[in-house]
Amino acid sequence: MRLDFTGFPSRSALLALAALLLLSACGPRIYVEQDQAIPLARYHSFAWVSPPAGPVRDPILDSQILEERVKRAVESELAGRGFVLTEADRSPDFLVTYHTASKEKLESSGASFSFGIVDAFPNGFGSVFVPVAPDLRSRQEGTLMLDVIDGRSKRLVWRGWTSGWVNQDSYNEAAVASAVQQILAKFPTQ
Repeated sequence: MRLDFTGFPSRSALLALAALLLLSACGPRIYVEQDQAIPLARYHSFAWVSPPAGPVRDPILDSQILEERVKRAVESELAGRGFVLTEADRSPDFLVTYHTASKEKLESSGASFSFGIVDAFPNGFGSVFVPVAPDLRSRQEGTLMLDVIDGRSKRLVWRGWTSGWVNQDSYNEAAVASAVQQILAKFPTQ
């Protein structure tokens, strides 16, 4: 009996698929909360509102550079979904702003053991297990939050956020645009 695997994916294709699934599981999660009493589908126009000034906790996440990156990404994403950008004094259906926060996150490699062989002359060789402390690393983890505020009542009606979107290694236009796109993918369309 001969087995035919011509229609079966190759080993490299299966490994690539497994890697893709693993990477998607490691990606940042998106969280959303919404005021169910407000029908967001009736919104058509929006305006950008700069976040309120406050004490600077993390200069990297509280800058005009970051604000411009978030603003460009939000305006591009919403315009691409059919929403019309207008000025805040022109009575838009909703206003959009953002907030950031950062926290230090500790990562551990976990406890491990080292194994060695010692020469215990005259009785022969022996082995030794030595506990090794875990490797601790610290990194900053950023949270990006987008708020949608009703244009008439000025009440918060929708909020989306993600953590882990930016850190010391990834503070650029592409990271911001990707985070904004992922968050606004959860925002209801017209």
